[in-house]
Amino acid sequence: MANQDYWTPQLESKLHCWHRMQTFSEVEKPAPCLTIAREFGCQAYSLAESLVEKLNATNPEIPWIIVGNQVLAEVSKLSGYSVSQIEKAQDTPSSVKAIFSMFLDKYLAEETEIFQHMTPVIRDFAERGHCIFIGQGAALATQDLPNCVHVRLVAPYEFRVQKIMVAHQLSYPEAENYIESHQKERDDFLRRFSDSDISDPQLYHLVLNNSRMPVESMADLTLGYLH
Repeated sequence: MANQDYWTPQLESKLHCWHRMQTFSEVEKPAPCLTIAREFGCQAYSLAESLVEKLNATNPEIPWIIVGNQVLAEVSKLSGYSVSQIEKAQDTPSSVKAIFSMFLDKYLAEETEIFQHMTPVIRDFAERGHCIFIGQGAALATQDLPNCVHVRLVAPYEFRVQKIMVAHQLSYPEAENYIESHQKERDDFLRRFSDSDISDPQLYHLVLNNSRMPVESMADLTLGYLH
């Protein structure tokens, strides 16, 4: 089952609130959605957190959530279970059951897997809006969705190494190895995910140089475009 250490009360509360709002939304008229792709070492999570804070401060009754690697991984991990298993599982968070319940009408077999691949998971979230994706090839999976705005963060190698050194308390060589290994892992995933090149600037509405703009400025620029 899902890793219960990850499902904090704060996260479950946010997902529950997000789900409650989605039950009143129309998929035919989706709310906006953001995807953030980045060169490894750029401040994507900081940007997403700043955006969510600003968006939720503007209208707290319509919450935005961050859909990052961990959330998608946990939802995908549940995808091998049947509907009945999910409904009966005592240790599956209620917010996850609620999210799954939104998509049950799309699948008919008794033992149907809710999400067989990452792409349907990403698209189901994106089509309902009010969410920000970080990585996971979301920009590729949602290129045809008109409610999605795509942002990519880039920065010189030295800037990214320094950010990793500070964030993870690593030496310079360790930070270089960290970037190399994680970038390879991400590239391998995307090669399986799509034939497209995630670095192609034509995929994005905005390409921001993280080394030239602080997080708050990038958030304000993104919000300006979104509105």
